[in-house]
Amino acid sequence: MATDDLSTILAFMLADLPQVKIGKHINNINFLVGEKVFAFVKGDGVAMKLPKEKIKELIDQDRAVPLVMGKRTMKEWAVLKHENPEEYKGDLEIFKESIAFVAP
Repeated sequence: MATDDLSTILAFMLADLPQVKIGKHINNINFLVGEKVFAFVKGDGVAMKLPKEKIKELIDQDRAVPLVMGKRTMKEWAVLKHENPEEYKGDLEIFKESIAFVAP
């Protein structure tokens, strides 16, 4: 899957949500609420910040994997991966949960 395709789909999907801004850090597209990142494109997936319980639920359902940065497993972050970028449209409620979790 092309990262550009995924970034484009996510930008169209999330841009109209209240308070959501789209940014770029290094070579990754970030999605912010206020000044806080709630999701970003990571390789061929999307990393999202969510409560630990939701992360566990998504991992248990094989819908996500833990986000590992270096040697550290991030406790409030998971990576969702789909074969087809269009499938992320079905995750809109999870993105909204992430926004609510991060919102000031």
